[in-house]
Amino acid sequence: MDSNFLIMHYIQIRSPWQRLLLFIGLVLLFSLLFALLGLLIGKWYFDVSLMELAQMVSKPTSLQEISFLRFYQFFNQIGVFFLPVFALMFFTSGSVWHELKLNKPPYSIAVVITIIIVYAQLPFNGWLTSINESMQFPASLSGLEDWMKEKELQANTLIETILSTHSTSVLLLNLLIVALMPALGEELFFRGVILKLFREITKNLHWAVIISALLFSAFHFQFYGFLPRFVMGLVLGYLYVFTQNLWIPIIMHFVNNASSVLLFYFHYNGMISTPMEDFGSTQNVVYIIGSGMMVVWLMIMLYQRLGADRVIKKF
Repeated sequence: MDSNFLIMHYIQIRSPWQRLLLFIGLVLLFSLLFALLGLLIGKWYFDVSLMELAQMVSKPTSLQEISFLRFYQFFNQIGVFFLPVFALMFFTSGSVWHELKLNKPPYSIAVVITIIIVYAQLPFNGWLTSINESMQFPASLSGLEDWMKEKELQANTLIETILSTHSTSVLLLNLLIVALMPALGEELFFRGVILKLFREITKNLHWAVIISALLFSAFHFQFYGFLPRFVMGLVLGYLYVFTQNLWIPIIMHFVNNASSVLLFYFHYNGMISTPMEDFGSTQNVVYIIGSGMMVVWLMIMLYQRLGADRVIKKF
């Protein structure tokens, strides 16, 4: 019998906790490897020390440095999200596409409802963001609060640096790096693997969705956007559960991110007056409540239309 088959079979019968530990190990391995490889490529390209290169990546100034930042983001996403998932599937599953629920095209009604949800949630998400941004820590935790604000500012500055362009070709590149790659990679990672593993560990589908949403939000290290991102993680998780198809949360994730990229581009180039972060936000309580109720209604409608009561039991 082939030795690779024996290895795959041996790992396949392990418990979900052991598969989770294997996955964490793969994430650490590929993340560190690709982060280092990316820096070495930059060191060779710019002919600078690793310390100087790290400074360039954190605070790029020239167009050349910004271009490398885009490459570095793209390269790192492969190591953090894609390779660990496919490596885990190689060791533990006979069919990657079937295991990740990518083997069937999504229902058209599910795609339409998903896209509507992206825009219907904007007022409610804006309200959650305002709550999140207004949080204050006690004086004893002022150091933690300052650190969180610094990380938030750093993350926002980097993303604005990447998105700031007048070029249509760079806009398309940004759509690849900021919209398509995260949509594919993060959904494979958090819904395709994490949610399913915690479904087995907790024996409770709802806890699995909640835990995967918490990890999804925490993984971004943007603490003042934690709450709206957590709620988005819940929606993505239940979309996956209701439709039994990973393409649906991928589509929602892509449309959400792509809309932000396009809005930033339009505002940066003076085509619209509303900044990306304010688009869809409102102080009108009726719109905020209506937005939340609309999302819930759309999710319920999707649940009922696809007969999810039957498929959830098989998830």
